[in-house]
Amino acid sequence: MSRFTKLVLALSCAITPIAYGQQPATPAQPPAPTAAPAGQAAAAAPAPATTNVPMSEPVITLKGACQTKTGSTPPTGCVSSLTREQFEKLTTALQQNDKPVPPDVKQRFAKRYADLLVLADAARQLGMENDLRVLEILTFAETQILAQSLDQHYMEEYAHPSDQQIQDYYNQNIKKYTEVTLQRISIPIPQATADKPKPTDDEQKAYAVKIRERWVAGEDPAKLEKEVYEHAGYSTTSPDVNLGARRPGSLPPTHEVVFELKATEISQPFNDAAAYYIYKAVSVRQVPLSEVKSTIETTLQRQMYQDKIQQIKSSVTPELNVAYFGPDIPEQPAQGMRPGMPGGMRPGAPRPMPPPPPPAGAAAPPPASNATPANAGAPPQ
Repeated sequence: MSRFTKLVLALSCAITPIAYGQQPATPAQPPAPTAAPAGQAAAAAPAPATTNVPMSEPVITLKGACQTKTGSTPPTGCVSSLTREQFEKLTTALQQNDKPVPPDVKQRFAKRYADLLVLADAARQLGMENDLRVLEILTFAETQILAQSLDQHYMEEYAHPSDQQIQDYYNQNIKKYTEVTLQRISIPIPQATADKPKPTDDEQKAYAVKIRERWVAGEDPAKLEKEVYEHAGYSTTSPDVNLGARRPGSLPPTHEVVFELKATEISQPFNDAAAYYIYKAVSVRQVPLSEVKSTIETTLQRQMYQDKIQQIKSSVTPELNVAYFGPDIPEQPAQGMRPGMPGGMRPGAPRPMPPPPPPAGAAAPPPASNATPANAGAPPQ
């Protein structure tokens, strides 16, 4: 959503009408536009030097829009206006950051706000500011804006965690910042064919253990990977055994213990419905705070803000009248949205990988479900 749209939406929810001064004035007429030479595009107008405009000078002028009593006629030549000071106070209040508003956005907002002022005056002429329905909506809007203002208040309060808070979080979560350069041999489980039955679980486990023993003895993992694919009857190219540097949270949950391996150690085999997996920790390093400081800062911002909001909410227990509202209906997450934060797949985690294609003559295995953690570690292609 653009900043202009946010400003207009916030403005449309404003609970208190902005009073603009009634001043007789004669707005200066802008110079007539000069046509560009034939065949030459007109140059973009330079941004106005807003600092040259005094704070007391009108920047929005509404000719003939003076507020009058119902049924009366505005005095001749009456002009309503909004000064630069009034306009900038409004836009500053509506903005959610300190970044300057681009001139084109500021102009579009001014035009929209001028329209709203005119329409709001027309509504007052009809006495609609005292309409019971309007008053109820204003009360709700006030409640909503106050809640949003509190939300923004705490977002700003916790926007800059201290260096000590960042250091404490790093020390308390030191295991998160262990980085291991990994190799992995994926051993696909063969599918049954007309000539060869599918191996039993014990047979497949024993085969995986033998492959691990050969890796421990010093055999080339890439050659072992190629061999296990051929053993399973796959003619496709075997996957690369090098996974690169990984941190906790980037592997299937049942494989996370590999981050406890020491350099050069090889794990015991892991398995799921598609394959067995063996990992080697090529190297291990502790990621220094300097490399993760910005990430921790963002995490702390979110955590401190959420803790504060939860503290406020938990201090009061809302109770709904069951006779009126009926039994409690659990809220459902919106379709297409991930519940919670983070939700679904973690940032940086590898995508679930399907099992390799079946050998010639074998029935195709059922597709792997991306929703099952075990399948997240299926052999890569």
